[in-house]
Amino acid sequence: MRKTSIAASVLAIMSAWAHAEDSVSIYGIIDSAVVDSTKVATGNGRQTGNSAQVISGGLQASRIGFRGKEDLGGGLFAEFGLENGFATDTGAALQGGALFGRRSVVGLSGEHFGVLHLGRRKDFTDEIAEPYSSVTPFAPFITAIHANNLDRIGGNRANNMVYYSTPTFSGFRANASYGFGEAAGSVSTGQSLGFGANYDHGAFGIGVGYWQSKLGSASVASSDQGASSGAGCSTTLAGNATRAGQTCVRTWILGSHYMAGDLTLRGTYSQVRQPLVGAGTAAGSGPAFAASFNATPGSSPFTAGGSNNDKADILDVGLDYQLTPNILLTGSLIQASYHFVGASSNGKLTELIAGIQYFLSRRTTLYTTVGTQGAADMYNPGVGTGAPGADNRVSFLAVGMRHKF
Repeated sequence: MRKTSIAASVLAIMSAWAHAEDSVSIYGIIDSAVVDSTKVATGNGRQTGNSAQVISGGLQASRIGFRGKEDLGGGLFAEFGLENGFATDTGAALQGGALFGRRSVVGLSGEHFGVLHLGRRKDFTDEIAEPYSSVTPFAPFITAIHANNLDRIGGNRANNMVYYSTPTFSGFRANASYGFGEAAGSVSTGQSLGFGANYDHGAFGIGVGYWQSKLGSASVASSDQGASSGAGCSTTLAGNATRAGQTCVRTWILGSHYMAGDLTLRGTYSQVRQPLVGAGTAAGSGPAFAASFNATPGSSPFTAGGSNNDKADILDVGLDYQLTPNILLTGSLIQASYHFVGASSNGKLTELIAGIQYFLSRRTTLYTTVGTQGAADMYNPGVGTGAPGADNRVSFLAVGMRHKF
């Protein structure tokens, strides 16, 4: 009996040790909000009206994921990550319906090794945007003003990626990422690449990230998941079918924050260039509001990221204040300038947005967000809940709940 008890104890100890060294976990975020927006185009002539709807991801995008890690010894770990994005309001899969569209990687990591991933994931621009921009508190309401998300503020992904981030040395680390186009006979067709660095130590942080995508072809898509949303990376544009392998998007982002007690000041400056666009001359010197009440962002002329928008500059500044342990106040001002080929003046978008988060627990948050966005000399892309007509100002109020597990 005593030998049996000892054997059972040894097995229990070994089992506990094994589970401590190797782990697999399930995690996720479920986030949904009710949003009321003003002056949304109704599709009936030049009329606008209020729009009430339930949206997914008022603070952060909803997701479910699986991650695991195995201790290989010597401080080196093997790891994997699988993450699916979905809409809580409909249950539909996001990221084009990909099973693990948010992340699908395998790799190695270690304190002295850094992180090496192979597969589909975000690049380093997201690791600058997340701590320094307004994306975490206001995710779905600010991506349109950020060049229709071409500056990757919302965390775009790339397929076929090799990602490496160095270990952190006294708060500093650097990154390089490369997405294979996988086109036979052409290294550049569909290729993407990026790099960046970040310093975050104590109360101060500052970082920069760069990303560029090259045009795919009719038979080979770009490795950059977000490239298809950009006019310069669309193979349907005149002439683009013969320019496979040329750079269609360049973007970089600089960010910083400073924490003083319960107050955090943060900001980013980002720039997007689309070298292949050129519809501005045909589009005229300015938006034709009299003829076109609406225009589609990311494709139509005189829209954010549109077919004649060859450059965009976006300034995103804000603050967070921890009023009490359970209440966080947030606010941001975002201004964006858009250069349109052949236009007589730049387009401008300005958004003012504020929110309150109330933490019911470590995992559950109630929140409310209010904002307004105006446009000048361009079509207003809206705030993710329907575009207003022409350059009308759109305002919104959102009330929602986020649960993490």
